Amino acid sequence: MNSGALFLLLLLGALPSAALSAKRHRTRHLHRVHPACQQSSKDELMAWFKESVEHESTEVVDADWVPPAPEPAICYELPDTSVDSTVMQRSLCPWQWKLNHDENREPQILSEAYCLCRKSRGSSGSFCMPIKRDVNVLRKILCDPATGRYEYIKAVQTITVGCHSVLPRTQRAAPFFRHSDREVK
Repeated sequence: MNSGALFLLLLLGALPSAALSAKRHRTRHLHRVHPACQQSSKDELMAWFKESVEHESTEVVDADWVPPAPEPAICYELPDTSVDSTVMQRSLCPWQWKLNHDENREPQILSEAYCLCRKSRGSSGSFCMPIKRDVNVLRKILCDPATGRYEYIKAVQTITVGCHSVLPRTQRAAPFFRHSDREVK
């Protein structure tokens, strides 16, 4: 056996164990949390969150939305307009709330709506689409063992806040200036 083949064999034999030990070390490092970082300062986080909150909200278009497969019975009933009915029961596009939980985000729990029906209730032929809004959050990225505090970054998360009824598109609208150039005969 020549020295090149022997070197290659030794390298290949040693490489997997070196790679495994590096992986083990990396895994231990990521999962070890400094004791001082166990609790975050809620007051400081709330101040950062309030500082980043703006009163503007933008709508996010979600044309590729796919509703849940089985639709509940409420989708085939007419809206309930009685005195004690809720907004969701009176809606053409009813929704329900679910909790969105993320340990690495402040706030950790966000309430999020989801549409129950694919089509709008009634005879309009409209579709139910989610209403999306951007919400300012703080993302936990790492813990500094020297200070014992987590580092956070400001981030934006898109959540669904309700559902609304929209008419289907028939064709794309042409710009207005194309119509105004035509002469009427």
